[in-house]
Amino acid sequence: MKSEIASELARSIERMAAQSGYRFLSARPPQPPDLVSYLPAGDPSLPRKTRELLDQYPYLRGLRLTWLHRYDEADLDDADAFVTAHEDGIDPEQAGHDLSVYLCNWIVMNSRLAQWFLDPRARICYVELTGRESLLDPYRHVVTCLIDRVPVAHRFVEQARNLGA
Repeated sequence: MKSEIASELARSIERMAAQSGYRFLSARPPQPPDLVSYLPAGDPSLPRKTRELLDQYPYLRGLRLTWLHRYDEADLDDADAFVTAHEDGIDPEQAGHDLSVYLCNWIVMNSRLAQWFLDPRARICYVELTGRESLLDPYRHVVTCLIDRVPVAHRFVEQARNLGA
């Protein structure tokens, strides 16, 4: 039973990764260590940091949510309302990924110290807080909150602020 659940989770993560360009560290399926070969300095596959928003909401965009591209404090209320009152039958892995991207975008948009870290080769992402040695990767927690219908947006932002965002 546990292996079936693990297999289904791995398939769900793979589907999510195929739909979006990047996935969070906590969403990575178990893999053997990557072998790193020499890459020239100008190689576009090298990791990069950016303050540009990551427009990766393929699943939530399909639900036609109006707050996905707004980043005001009041929009956190809409995000929490979605978490607590979403329709039955949503895919918590895909919705959790998109909502995690939204919450991290919210932090990047509203904090000068936050920036995305993107690794095109490994297709991973997270938000780091400059000078704080902290990173934001809410994916696993957001999935749990979606399943349990527990508000997460305001709490995530408050925690990011406590970390220095």
